[in-house]
Amino acid sequence: MQNILIIEDSKTINNIIKKELEKLNHTIRQAFSLKEARHNIDNYVFDLIILDLHLPDGEGFDLIAEIQSLSKTKVIVLTSSKDSATRDELFKFGILDYIYKDTNLLYSINEVCKIIKESSAIEERGEILVIDDSPFIIKQVKTVLEPRGYIVDSANSAKEGFKALHKKEYDLLILDLELPDIHGLKILESIRKEMKFIDLSIIVLSGSAQPEMIRSIPKNGGNDFVKKPFVFEEFVLKIDLWINYFKNRKKLKETKQELEYMNKNLKKMVEVEIKKSMQKDKMLFFQSRQAQMGEMISMIAHQWRQPLSAISSASNLIGLKAKLGKLNKDSVIELTTRITDYTKHLSDTIDDFREFFKPDRKMVKTNFQDIIKSVLNIVNDSMQTRNIEIKTELECNEDFLTYPNELKQVILNFIKNAEDILIQNHIEEPFICIKSFKDGEYIVIEVSDNGGGVPKEILDKIFEPYFTTKDKNGTGLGLYMSK
Repeated sequence: MQNILIIEDSKTINNIIKKELEKLNHTIRQAFSLKEARHNIDNYVFDLIILDLHLPDGEGFDLIAEIQSLSKTKVIVLTSSKDSATRDELFKFGILDYIYKDTNLLYSINEVCKIIKESSAIEERGEILVIDDSPFIIKQVKTVLEPRGYIVDSANSAKEGFKALHKKEYDLLILDLELPDIHGLKILESIRKEMKFIDLSIIVLSGSAQPEMIRSIPKNGGNDFVKKPFVFEEFVLKIDLWINYFKNRKKLKETKQELEYMNKNLKKMVEVEIKKSMQKDKMLFFQSRQAQMGEMISMIAHQWRQPLSAISSASNLIGLKAKLGKLNKDSVIELTTRITDYTKHLSDTIDDFREFFKPDRKMVKTNFQDIIKSVLNIVNDSMQTRNIEIKTELECNEDFLTYPNELKQVILNFIKNAEDILIQNHIEEPFICIKSFKDGEYIVIEVSDNGGGVPKEILDKIFEPYFTTKDKNGTGLGLYMSK
């Protein structure tokens, strides 16, 4: 936001400019005569003045010298005069720009707004080094460029210029060809030999415009040429052009370097992230296995209770019959056979659970019937104790390649979750239904129950690690690991 004074005797033009600049959040004061303008300048501080050269009580020329001597206030001249000599003279005084009030007034006002916007964005301008042995040329360059927000440093010789270039980074170099110590073309050659200056924009100044000399400038590394004495507007346009070119090229180069760095390190970064993810999953898998093993031990204990009790009964009966003298050959054979059957059942149970927790090394061919049978061998006794009916509708018997034990653990997770909710909700006539069927190109296994379903508000969370609805009894890992 800037403080701006509009000095224009046409109330229509003055008010239009005021309205447009207020849209840009600038603070505006108006003057319609030389007297009002002086009053404002004496009593207020302005960042910028828009000045009509021809006022009813005097000429705007008189104000420009006063403004430049009193402050660093920028001036935009707005006039209907197209006198080029006047324009050049005003640029020497350091005006920001010279705008014609032609028939397309709105265009002219738009140009004023654009110039003000650019002049306020000082951080977006650039830093320039001028190497020229003429103090007059250096002063002219600074007079034209500094009001536009450029930072201008100067050097009077090639030696000073090289020192400045190595001390500070510049966006543009303005180089005089006729220097007292080294000719400008040799300076160009030396500059372009250094990689740090390879992209630096360079404008060459010279009093000579011989075709051979102009052709030699780009061959030696110059980007553009300006003849002295220069036309101010042409000079400013070229400065803006090459500053923007250098900055855009620099940004592209930095972006390219970033992309090259990322491409170079992408594989390593991905490997690190994958390793972290695998470590995390390994830890969660281990926790899930631990929780499942605890449940399995409970199931083993439950399945062993009945055969152990039967073995104990048969053993006691052998002892009792021996004491009573009634232990004959047939009784011994019958009771020892029963004990052998019971111990085989215990052994088979151990084998089932041991196989269940063996990690699969490779995929094998199996089908849903075999998978479900193996799972039900483990859970049937537990389900019967809780009066939970297991219904099976296994319509699909196609073989497929999979990791059987991992698939068994997934199905077991579903069954255990169903069991928990059926008990928690005290469901009468509870059941778990396991279906297999073909759906187009897919074969599907489906586990459902009559426990009430998953509440909609948590449906999108049930596969997150550590999310559980079982309070202290749940780990929140079963469905995460299943997925």
